[in-house]
Amino acid sequence: MYKLISLIWFWSLMAGSGIKLNLFTTGNKNNAAYVVNESTVMATSASSIKNNGLLQIDSVKTCTDCHDDLLNDETVHAPARKDCKRCHVPNGVEHPQDNPDIIGFTLKKEVPGICYECHDPMNVEEFVHDPIQKGKCITCHNPHSSPNLYLVKENPVSKLCLECHDLKIPKGNLIHGAVSDGNCQGCHNPHQADNKSFIANTKLDRLCKKCHKSIRKELKRESVHAPFKKKACFDCHNPHSSKEANLSDLKPQELCFSCHEDTHNTIKNAKLVHGAVNKTKACLNCHSPHSSTEKFNLKDKEVQLCLSCHNKSIAADSGSIQAIGPLLKEGNTVHKVIEEKGCTACHKPHESSQNSLLNKAFPAEEYVKATIDNFELCFSCHNKELLKTPTTETATNFRDGDQNLHYAHIHGDKGRSCTLCHDPHGAINNYMIKEKTQFGNWQMPIEFKQMENGGSCLTGCHTERSYKRIIKGDTLSIKAANDTLNIKE
Repeated sequence: MYKLISLIWFWSLMAGSGIKLNLFTTGNKNNAAYVVNESTVMATSASSIKNNGLLQIDSVKTCTDCHDDLLNDETVHAPARKDCKRCHVPNGVEHPQDNPDIIGFTLKKEVPGICYECHDPMNVEEFVHDPIQKGKCITCHNPHSSPNLYLVKENPVSKLCLECHDLKIPKGNLIHGAVSDGNCQGCHNPHQADNKSFIANTKLDRLCKKCHKSIRKELKRESVHAPFKKKACFDCHNPHSSKEANLSDLKPQELCFSCHEDTHNTIKNAKLVHGAVNKTKACLNCHSPHSSTEKFNLKDKEVQLCLSCHNKSIAADSGSIQAIGPLLKEGNTVHKVIEEKGCTACHKPHESSQNSLLNKAFPAEEYVKATIDNFELCFSCHNKELLKTPTTETATNFRDGDQNLHYAHIHGDKGRSCTLCHDPHGAINNYMIKEKTQFGNWQMPIEFKQMENGGSCLTGCHTERSYKRIIKGDTLSIKAANDTLNIKE
């Protein structure tokens, strides 16, 4: 009677405390009985079962008394911390037993259904990661606790990913920082996505700029490369690894030509190709692959860009290429077209059928038949009458009286090249008159003096001769001018 009263008192106490008790007895040989609340197992041995069948409590244990190792890690699953019965329910089998394969609890629902009681479904997008599709949440997550965020089983998370996914990275390749850090989830959604690669954000500028901070600024520049403008980073870059710099899919020239086929074709069949095009960085020597403040995505203003190489002499198959930078220094007379239109006014940047990458005909020889076609480059700006008429008062200032001295120098079958006297880029003298000119193996001096309304010249070609232009009211005769210059009519 005393034991019955004690049990009723215990039951009343538990009920008054708000703890819900589920009493069940097992039919095992020990006739053991258990009382289970949210996270407690109260066990009694067979000796506690008296003839009247009432339960005497011998001990009270919580789940963690036996399973204390399940919640030892830093990140603990909230239901496991608060209430084991959120996920586990007794199944009527004695627990615990010596045989660990016999368990007295089962999950309330199968995975992933039980997970989705708290978590939003992860299988509703167009593409669902295979483990999620198969309900294998615990392939990647520990349901109780983990030393890692999100209860992930491994750190870095790539250890898990690479159990299924082989990136096949060749030895010696450059590896994307996110990959080498094992941060797969930095770019990929591990559960589901609207794209087959599970990219976390298909707006790649947003995804990539999480690390590559310059992207936002680059997209605002005046000239933006089309793939970059479309945020199509993977058109040019491999997201995991590459043997090429900057994780490019191909060598720079091959990559650029995969889109710029017209440029490829002209270069492939060209007589002369700009050296920069075939150097290691190829197109990237001059162009920014993303964007620029300059047209054509040039890395700098045109003249400054060219001078980054042509500020010194350059060895070439055809001989040494003159250093252009010193010719454009302050104090020199610089060809006006360079200042106004840049180098490409005369030169093609990629290839040409003309010498020196010129965009129109101009003789490489010192002497050539004087025709407009042979000097097409110069006469695309300068007055063609320089070559056509012996006398003029308007076509040129280089005249004695009205005698056209340009014509006198260059006409005929053995016309002199313009560059015998003029440097096409710049020179210390006015009119870009050289101080010396290469004549065979001789650096021939040119002594030019500018005077009011004319000038004089002393070279290895002739003695000092002067000229004076006829202006309105001038009495200098053509004959007198010819006598002064020792020119036979």
